Amino acid sequence: MTEHADLARFRSVCPSWRSASAAHAARRRVPLLLVPSQDYSRVNRRLWSLADDSVAEIPVPAARGRSFLFASPRGWTLGVDNDLAATLLHPFTGASESLPTLPSSFHDGDQRILRDTVWDRSPDAVVVSSGNGAFFCRLRPVGDRGSWSPVAGLCSQAADRVTSITYCDGTFYLLDKRAHKVTAVDGETFAVVAAIEPPDLAMPRPWLIPESTLVASSAELLLIVRTQLVYQGYSGSEGLFKVFHAERESLAAGWSEVAGDIGHRAVFVDHLRGFCVEANGVNGVRRNCVYVASSYEEVDDGYLFGWVVFGRYTVSVLDLADLTTQDLSRGSLLKCRCGRFWQWPSWCMPNLH
Repeated sequence: MTEHADLARFRSVCPSWRSASAAHAARRRVPLLLVPSQDYSRVNRRLWSLADDSVAEIPVPAARGRSFLFASPRGWTLGVDNDLAATLLHPFTGASESLPTLPSSFHDGDQRILRDTVWDRSPDAVVVSSGNGAFFCRLRPVGDRGSWSPVAGLCSQAADRVTSITYCDGTFYLLDKRAHKVTAVDGETFAVVAAIEPPDLAMPRPWLIPESTLVASSAELLLIVRTQLVYQGYSGSEGLFKVFHAERESLAAGWSEVAGDIGHRAVFVDHLRGFCVEANGVNGVRRNCVYVASSYEEVDDGYLFGWVVFGRYTVSVLDLADLTTQDLSRGSLLKCRCGRFWQWPSWCMPNLH
Protein backbone atom coordinates (compact mmCIF):
# COMPACT_ATOMS: atom_id res chain seq x y z
CA MET A 1 0.00 0.00 0.00
CA THR A 2 3.02 2.31 -0.17
CA GLU A 3 1.64 3.43 -3.54
CA HIS A 4 -1.32 5.13 -1.86
CA ALA A 5 0.91 7.18 0.43
CA ASP A 6 3.34 7.96 -2.39
CA LEU A 7 0.49 9.12 -4.61
CA ALA A 8 -0.91 11.32 -1.86
CA ARG A 9 2.50 12.93 -1.30
CA PHE A 10 3.00 13.44 -5.05
CA ARG A 11 -0.37 15.19 -5.38
CA SER A 12 0.35 17.49 -2.44
CA VAL A 13 3.49 19.03 -4.00
CA CYS A 14 1.83 21.59 -6.31
CA PRO A 15 -1.28 22.14 -8.48
CA SER A 16 0.44 20.98 -11.69
CA TRP A 17 1.53 17.66 -10.14
CA ARG A 18 -1.96 17.22 -8.76
CA SER A 19 -3.48 17.79 -12.19
CA ALA A 20 -1.02 15.43 -13.87
CA SER A 21 -1.95 12.59 -11.52
CA ALA A 22 -5.72 13.18 -11.54
CA ALA A 23 -6.58 10.17 -13.71
CA HIS A 24 -4.49 7.76 -11.64
CA ALA A 25 -5.87 9.22 -8.41
CA ALA A 26 -9.42 8.64 -9.64
CA ARG A 27 -8.66 4.95 -10.16
CA ARG A 28 -7.23 4.67 -6.64
CA ARG A 29 -10.14 6.50 -4.99
CA VAL A 30 -11.25 3.35 -3.20
CA PRO A 31 -11.44 2.75 0.57
CA LEU A 32 -9.03 0.33 2.22
CA LEU A 33 -10.04 -1.98 5.06
CA LEU A 34 -7.91 -1.89 8.21
CA VAL A 35 -7.84 -5.51 9.38
CA PRO A 36 -7.11 -6.19 13.09
CA SER A 37 -3.73 -7.70 13.84
CA GLN A 38 -3.01 -10.92 15.69
CA ASP A 39 0.18 -9.50 17.22
CA TYR A 40 -0.21 -6.02 18.70
CA SER A 41 3.49 -5.76 19.54
CA ARG A 42 4.34 -5.54 15.84
CA VAL A 43 4.84 -2.28 13.94
CA ASN A 44 3.17 -3.48 10.72
CA ARG A 45 -0.61 -3.44 10.28
CA ARG A 46 -2.73 -5.01 7.54
CA LEU A 47 -4.82 -3.25 4.90
CA TRP A 48 -7.13 -5.04 2.46
CA SER A 49 -7.78 -3.45 -0.92
CA LEU A 50 -11.26 -3.70 -2.40
CA ALA A 51 -9.78 -2.74 -5.78
CA ASP A 52 -7.66 -5.88 -6.25
CA ASP A 53 -8.36 -8.16 -3.24
CA SER A 54 -4.81 -7.76 -1.94
CA VAL A 55 -3.62 -7.58 1.65
CA ALA A 56 -0.51 -5.54 2.35
CA GLU A 57 1.31 -4.61 5.53
CA ILE A 58 2.37 -1.04 6.19
CA PRO A 59 4.63 0.16 9.02
CA VAL A 60 2.72 2.15 11.65
CA PRO A 61 5.20 2.68 14.52
CA ALA A 62 2.70 4.57 16.67
CA ALA A 63 0.38 1.53 16.60
CA ARG A 64 2.85 -0.71 18.45
CA GLY A 65 1.17 -1.99 21.61
CA ARG A 66 -2.21 -0.51 20.68
CA SER A 67 -4.68 -3.40 20.96
CA PHE A 68 -7.55 -1.57 19.27
CA LEU A 69 -7.35 0.51 16.08
CA PHE A 70 -10.34 2.44 14.71
CA ALA A 71 -9.85 3.92 11.22
CA SER A 72 -11.68 6.80 9.55
CA PRO A 73 -12.32 8.05 5.99
CA ARG A 74 -10.10 11.09 6.66
CA GLY A 75 -6.98 8.98 7.10
CA TRP A 76 -6.56 9.34 10.86
CA THR A 77 -6.89 6.30 13.13
CA LEU A 78 -7.63 6.12 16.86
CA GLY A 79 -5.38 3.68 18.72
CA VAL A 80 -6.39 2.46 22.20
CA ASP A 81 -4.60 0.10 24.56
CA ASN A 82 -6.10 -2.13 27.25
CA ASP A 83 -5.10 0.42 29.90
CA LEU A 84 -7.15 3.09 28.03
CA ALA A 85 -4.07 4.94 26.73
CA ALA A 86 -5.11 6.65 23.49
CA THR A 87 -3.27 7.97 20.44
CA LEU A 88 -4.24 9.54 17.14
CA LEU A 89 -2.09 8.11 14.36
CA HIS A 90 -1.91 8.46 10.60
CA PRO A 91 -0.96 5.22 8.81
CA PHE A 92 -0.02 6.99 5.56
CA THR A 93 2.21 9.74 6.95
CA GLY A 94 3.51 8.29 10.23
CA ALA A 95 2.19 11.29 12.16
CA SER A 96 0.77 10.77 15.66
CA GLU A 97 -0.77 12.82 18.46
CA SER A 98 -1.06 11.72 22.08
CA LEU A 99 -4.48 11.94 23.69
CA PRO A 100 -5.40 11.78 27.38
CA THR A 101 -6.26 8.38 28.81
CA LEU A 102 -9.88 7.53 28.06
CA PRO A 103 -12.42 7.90 30.90
CA SER A 104 -12.70 4.93 33.25
CA SER A 105 -16.23 4.19 31.98
CA PHE A 106 -14.62 2.74 28.83
CA HIS A 107 -13.31 -0.23 30.80
CA ASP A 108 -15.22 -2.31 33.35
CA GLY A 109 -13.26 -5.52 32.91
CA ASP A 110 -15.02 -6.42 29.65
CA GLN A 111 -12.91 -5.60 26.61
CA ARG A 112 -15.99 -5.70 24.42
CA ILE A 113 -16.62 -2.13 25.59
CA LEU A 114 -13.34 -1.07 24.01
CA ARG A 115 -14.14 -3.09 20.91
CA ASP A 116 -17.36 -1.12 20.43
CA THR A 117 -15.79 2.32 20.96
CA VAL A 118 -16.86 4.90 18.34
CA TRP A 119 -15.18 8.17 17.52
CA ASP A 120 -14.50 10.94 15.02
CA ARG A 121 -12.40 14.07 14.88
CA SER A 122 -12.62 17.62 13.62
CA PRO A 123 -9.53 19.73 12.85
CA ASP A 124 -9.53 20.84 16.50
CA ALA A 125 -11.04 18.09 18.64
CA VAL A 126 -11.91 14.42 19.11
CA VAL A 127 -15.26 12.99 20.28
CA VAL A 128 -15.51 9.42 21.61
CA SER A 129 -18.17 7.18 23.13
CA SER A 130 -18.28 3.72 24.67
CA GLY A 131 -21.99 3.47 23.93
CA ASN A 132 -23.59 5.74 26.53
CA GLY A 133 -23.07 9.49 26.42
CA ALA A 134 -19.99 11.02 24.77
CA PHE A 135 -16.76 12.82 25.68
CA PHE A 136 -14.71 15.42 23.81
CA CYS A 137 -11.07 16.48 23.97
CA ARG A 138 -9.67 19.58 22.30
CA LEU A 139 -6.44 18.94 20.43
CA ARG A 140 -3.61 20.81 22.14
CA PRO A 141 -0.05 21.84 21.21
CA VAL A 142 2.58 19.13 21.40
CA GLY A 143 3.24 18.17 25.01
CA ASP A 144 -0.24 19.12 26.26
CA ARG A 145 -2.64 16.17 26.10
CA GLY A 146 -5.63 18.08 27.41
CA SER A 147 -8.50 16.20 29.08
CA TRP A 148 -11.82 14.54 28.33
CA SER A 149 -15.06 16.36 29.15
CA PRO A 150 -18.64 15.09 28.79
CA VAL A 151 -20.70 16.49 25.93
CA ALA A 152 -23.20 18.93 27.45
CA GLY A 153 -26.80 17.82 27.19
CA LEU A 154 -26.01 14.10 27.15
CA CYS A 155 -25.91 11.71 30.07
CA SER A 156 -24.21 8.34 30.44
CA GLN A 157 -27.47 6.47 30.76
CA ALA A 158 -29.14 4.17 28.25
CA ALA A 159 -31.44 7.01 27.19
CA ASP A 160 -28.46 8.64 25.44
CA ARG A 161 -27.06 5.71 23.52
CA VAL A 162 -24.32 6.66 21.06
CA THR A 163 -23.30 3.95 18.62
CA SER A 164 -21.89 6.08 15.79
CA ILE A 165 -20.15 9.48 15.57
CA THR A 166 -19.72 11.45 12.35
CA TYR A 167 -18.12 14.88 11.93
CA CYS A 168 -19.00 17.21 9.05
CA ASP A 169 -18.40 20.94 8.58
CA GLY A 170 -18.42 22.10 12.18
CA THR A 171 -20.91 19.61 13.63
CA PHE A 172 -20.61 16.20 15.25
CA TYR A 173 -23.59 13.91 14.60
CA LEU A 174 -24.23 11.25 17.25
CA LEU A 175 -26.43 8.33 16.22
CA ASP A 176 -28.26 5.68 18.17
CA LYS A 177 -28.39 2.95 15.50
CA ARG A 178 -31.24 0.97 17.07
CA ALA A 179 -33.44 3.94 17.96
CA HIS A 180 -32.57 5.78 14.68
CA LYS A 181 -32.17 9.02 16.63
CA VAL A 182 -29.56 11.64 15.64
CA THR A 183 -28.17 14.31 17.97
CA ALA A 184 -26.23 17.25 16.52
CA VAL A 185 -23.39 18.67 18.66
CA ASP A 186 -21.68 21.97 17.91
CA GLY A 187 -17.98 21.43 17.11
CA GLU A 188 -16.89 24.56 18.99
CA THR A 189 -19.02 24.62 22.14
CA PHE A 190 -19.80 20.87 22.29
CA ALA A 191 -23.37 21.62 23.27
CA VAL A 192 -26.34 19.82 21.76
CA VAL A 193 -27.85 22.05 19.07
CA ALA A 194 -30.49 19.77 17.54
CA ALA A 195 -32.10 16.35 17.87
CA ILE A 196 -33.69 14.62 14.91
CA GLU A 197 -36.41 12.21 15.91
CA PRO A 198 -36.61 8.79 14.19
CA PRO A 199 -38.57 8.46 10.94
CA ASP A 200 -41.80 6.51 10.89
CA LEU A 201 -41.13 2.86 10.12
CA ALA A 202 -43.55 0.06 9.34
CA MET A 203 -41.80 -3.22 10.03
CA PRO A 204 -42.69 -6.14 7.71
CA ARG A 205 -42.11 -8.58 10.58
CA PRO A 206 -42.42 -7.57 14.26
CA TRP A 207 -39.36 -9.58 15.32
CA LEU A 208 -37.03 -7.85 12.85
CA ILE A 209 -34.81 -5.20 14.47
CA PRO A 210 -33.56 -2.69 11.90
CA GLU A 211 -30.29 -0.82 12.33
CA SER A 212 -29.44 2.56 10.89
CA THR A 213 -26.36 4.18 9.37
CA LEU A 214 -25.83 7.93 9.13
CA VAL A 215 -24.02 9.55 6.20
CA ALA A 216 -23.20 13.26 6.43
CA SER A 217 -22.23 15.62 3.61
CA SER A 218 -21.99 19.39 3.30
CA ALA A 219 -25.62 19.77 2.23
CA GLU A 220 -27.52 16.80 3.62
CA LEU A 221 -27.79 13.87 5.98
CA LEU A 222 -28.77 10.41 4.82
CA LEU A 223 -30.20 7.87 7.23
CA ILE A 224 -30.05 4.30 5.89
CA VAL A 225 -32.34 1.95 7.83
CA ARG A 226 -32.02 -1.73 7.03
CA THR A 227 -32.29 -5.35 8.08
CA GLN A 228 -31.06 -6.62 4.72
CA LEU A 229 -27.26 -6.35 4.95
CA VAL A 230 -25.01 -9.33 5.56
CA TYR A 231 -23.57 -9.80 9.04
CA GLN A 232 -21.63 -12.81 10.29
CA GLY A 233 -21.99 -14.50 6.92
CA TYR A 234 -25.82 -14.46 6.95
CA SER A 235 -28.26 -12.58 4.75
CA GLY A 236 -31.96 -12.54 5.54
CA SER A 237 -34.35 -13.35 2.71
CA GLU A 238 -36.80 -10.71 3.85
CA GLY A 239 -36.36 -7.44 5.60
CA LEU A 240 -36.54 -3.69 5.47
CA PHE A 241 -34.47 -1.17 3.55
CA LYS A 242 -35.23 2.54 3.43
CA VAL A 243 -33.20 5.71 2.86
CA PHE A 244 -34.20 9.02 4.46
CA HIS A 245 -32.94 12.52 3.75
CA ALA A 246 -32.65 15.66 5.90
CA GLU A 247 -31.35 19.11 4.98
CA ARG A 248 -28.48 20.12 7.27
CA GLU A 249 -29.74 23.71 7.33
CA SER A 250 -33.24 22.69 8.44
CA LEU A 251 -32.89 19.68 10.72
CA ALA A 252 -36.10 20.61 12.54
CA ALA A 253 -38.04 19.58 9.45
CA GLY A 254 -37.00 15.98 10.10
CA TRP A 255 -36.62 13.09 7.68
CA SER A 256 -38.20 12.54 4.29
CA GLU A 257 -37.97 9.21 2.48
CA VAL A 258 -35.75 9.14 -0.61
CA ALA A 259 -37.47 7.92 -3.77
CA GLY A 260 -35.26 6.18 -6.30
CA ASP A 261 -31.54 5.55 -5.81
CA ILE A 262 -28.61 7.45 -4.28
CA GLY A 263 -27.03 8.33 -7.61
CA HIS A 264 -23.46 7.81 -8.75
CA ARG A 265 -22.09 7.03 -5.31
CA ALA A 266 -21.75 4.16 -2.89
CA VAL A 267 -21.96 4.05 0.90
CA PHE A 268 -19.24 2.29 2.87
CA VAL A 269 -20.29 1.04 6.32
CA ASP A 270 -18.42 -0.40 9.29
CA HIS A 271 -19.29 -0.47 13.00
CA LEU A 272 -18.07 3.13 13.36
CA ARG A 273 -19.98 5.04 10.69
CA GLY A 274 -20.98 5.32 7.06
CA PHE A 275 -19.54 7.57 4.35
CA CYS A 276 -20.00 8.11 0.62
CA VAL A 277 -17.52 7.46 -2.18
CA GLU A 278 -18.05 8.56 -5.77
CA ALA A 279 -18.54 5.74 -8.26
CA ASN A 280 -16.52 7.45 -10.95
CA GLY A 281 -16.49 4.63 -13.50
CA VAL A 282 -12.77 3.89 -13.14
CA ASN A 283 -12.30 3.03 -9.45
CA GLY A 284 -14.35 -0.18 -9.52
CA VAL A 285 -16.87 1.09 -6.95
CA ARG A 286 -20.44 0.18 -7.90
CA ARG A 287 -22.96 3.01 -7.94
CA ASN A 288 -26.11 2.88 -5.80
CA CYS A 289 -24.63 0.21 -3.53
CA VAL A 290 -23.77 -0.24 0.14
CA TYR A 291 -20.49 -1.94 1.10
CA VAL A 292 -20.52 -3.40 4.62
CA ALA A 293 -17.45 -4.54 6.58
CA SER A 294 -18.02 -6.74 9.62
CA SER A 295 -16.64 -9.76 11.48
CA TYR A 296 -17.85 -13.02 12.92
CA GLU A 297 -16.63 -15.70 15.30
CA GLU A 298 -15.10 -18.94 14.07
CA VAL A 299 -14.16 -21.91 16.25
CA ASP A 300 -11.16 -23.99 15.22
CA ASP A 301 -11.13 -27.33 17.07
CA GLY A 302 -8.10 -28.72 15.28
CA TYR A 303 -5.62 -27.74 17.98
CA LEU A 304 -3.76 -30.29 20.10
CA PHE A 305 -4.90 -28.77 23.40
CA GLY A 306 -8.49 -27.97 22.48
CA TRP A 307 -10.39 -25.42 20.43
CA VAL A 308 -9.50 -21.81 19.68
CA VAL A 309 -11.84 -18.95 18.76
CA PHE A 310 -10.80 -16.68 15.90
CA GLY A 311 -12.30 -13.59 14.30
CA ARG A 312 -13.01 -13.69 10.56
CA TYR A 313 -13.74 -10.63 8.43
CA THR A 314 -16.42 -10.05 5.82
CA VAL A 315 -17.21 -7.47 3.18
CA SER A 316 -20.57 -7.62 1.46
CA VAL A 317 -22.16 -5.33 -1.10
CA LEU A 318 -25.88 -4.62 -1.24
CA ASP A 319 -27.27 -3.40 -4.57
CA LEU A 320 -30.01 -0.89 -3.75
CA ALA A 321 -31.72 -1.41 -7.09
CA ASP A 322 -32.91 -4.93 -6.30
CA LEU A 323 -31.66 -5.49 -2.71
CA THR A 324 -29.47 -8.41 -3.75
CA THR A 325 -26.37 -9.08 -1.67
CA GLN A 326 -22.97 -10.31 -2.84
CA ASP A 327 -20.29 -11.64 -0.51
CA LEU A 328 -16.86 -10.20 -1.38
CA SER A 329 -15.03 -12.14 1.34
CA ARG A 330 -13.01 -14.29 -0.99
CA GLY A 331 -9.33 -14.76 -1.72
CA SER A 332 -7.00 -12.67 0.41
CA LEU A 333 -9.55 -11.38 2.91
CA LEU A 334 -10.80 -14.90 3.60
CA LYS A 335 -7.29 -15.82 4.76
CA CYS A 336 -7.18 -13.06 7.38
CA ARG A 337 -8.13 -13.89 10.93
CA CYS A 338 -7.53 -12.52 14.39
CA GLY A 339 -7.17 -14.36 17.68
CA ARG A 340 -9.41 -11.84 19.44
CA PHE A 341 -12.97 -11.78 18.19
CA TRP A 342 -13.73 -8.45 19.89
CA GLN A 343 -12.00 -6.61 17.06
CA TRP A 344 -13.85 -5.01 14.16
CA PRO A 345 -12.38 -4.08 10.77
CA SER A 346 -12.82 -0.45 9.69
CA TRP A 347 -12.64 1.50 6.43
CA CYS A 348 -10.07 4.20 5.77
CA MET A 349 -9.22 6.48 2.85
CA PRO A 350 -5.55 7.15 2.04
CA ASN A 351 -4.70 10.85 2.22
CA LEU A 352 -2.17 13.18 3.84
CA HIS A 353 -4.55 15.40 5.85
